[in-house]
Order: sequence, then structure tokens, then C-alpha cells
Amino acid sequence: MKRSVALLLVVVAILQWTVPLLPLAGIGQTVGEQAVEGGRPPELPPGIFFSIWSIIFLLYTVFAGLAVTRPRFLESHLAVPLLAAGLGNVAWMLSAQMIGSDALNLLLIVPILLFAWEASHRLHRMGGFDGTLRRLNAAALTGLLSGWATVALSISLPRLVRDLRGLGPSDEVWISLWIALIMAGMLTWLYAVRVSRGLFFFIALSWGLAGIAVNNWSLTGMGWLSAATVLAWAVIMWRRLTKGARAAFR
Repeated sequence: MKRSVALLLVVVAILQWTVPLLPLAGIGQTVGEQAVEGGRPPELPPGIFFSIWSIIFLLYTVFAGLAVTRPRFLESHLAVPLLAAGLGNVAWMLSAQMIGSDALNLLLIVPILLFAWEASHRLHRMGGFDGTLRRLNAAALTGLLSGWATVALSISLPRLVRDLRGLGPSDEVWISLWIALIMAGMLTWLYAVRVSRGLFFFIALSWGLAGIAVNNWSLTGMGWLSAATVLAWAVIMWRRLTKGARAAFR
């Protein structure tokens, strides 16, 4: 691995911690504030559920530190897609905070997801978790990032659809919810059969769907939407536990 790639990983790791702090300095608007403008949509998890980013950033920082100080084949093999995913994430945060275009935000999530999935698949081809802390960090990083990018894309799509149709967050809530759940289900199936068998993906996905269920149960007061979310999660997990996963792409 080139030294420049390792150093860029460190720079990106630092930016992922600092860019979200820009609104505190009066630069841009927080993503959370923009998400609830005009009302709370049914597909948006409460803010506490986005704390998963801090775990992902921490895992990314550890990976970057290992890439600089003690690089091995693991870091060399995963560095480029994780660097690209990290750069994409920084670009997405800047766009969301300063521009606030739903179409642009959705477009920027796509490469984050694809590069995260590529890193996850590379780790899968290496054998996944092998019992070492180094490999555990990589497995958690690629899996959580892949899963949360899937959640992010799924909950961003209904917002764009509403914008295109001139609807508000409280309009046609069932359609908005099912757009998010169907997209999450389709992407989960694709990940399981083409990318990796890793369980960390499903931890992030479950965390995101739990957030949607809590949102509708406690914040929007739409209990049936919460129940539908739990049912969708149960179907996804049942299929994963009973059918397994088969990363077939070679």
C-alpha cells in the first residue's frame, strides 16, 4: 500500500469527526434540523440512532491508524474502497449541511454504499473474521458502514419522492414507509447474495429499522407504521437466519 493512501485515510478519518461540527461554528445547518423541517416523516429514525456514525468513525480511525503504523495485507487490500467511501461520506456531509438538496444527497450516498460494499466483499473473499482484533475491526467497519449506508439510501428515497410530488412529511405516510422498507429489503437481499455473509451488516440494518419503529411509535404516534416496520424486520431476519446468505459474486 502506498504511504500516500494511508495518510489520506488518516486525513479522511479526521474530517469525518470535524465536518459534522461545522454547524456549531455557524457554517451550514445540521442534517437533523433539515430532516424535520416541515414535520417529522415516518421513515426517519430519532437522532439517537444516528449515533452509530460515531462507532463507524471510531472503527475507521483505528483502521487508518493501523494502515499508517502497522500496515498488512488486510489494510492494503481494503484501503482504496474504504478511502473512497470515506471521501464520499465527507462530501455527503458537506452537501447535506451546506446545500441541502435531497436529490444531490441521495446521489452522493450511492458511491458510499458501493465502495463500502466493495470493501465488505473483499473482506469476505479473504475469509471474513478470523479471530484477531485487527480483522474484527475491519469486519465491524465494513459491515456497519455497508448496513448503515443501506439504511441511509432507503430513508432518503421517500424524501426525494415527496419533493418531486410536492408532498409534505405527513402526506401519504404509508407510501413513504413502504418505499423505505422495500428498498431496504431489496438492498439487503442483494448484499446477502452478492457481497458478503457478514453479520455486522444486519446489526446496522436492524438498528436503523428499530429507529424507524421507535419514530412511529413514540414520535409520530402512528403505531401501525411501527408494527409494519417490525414485521418487515422480522421477515428480513427470518430469511437471513433460516436461508443464510450466499455471497455468490466472483
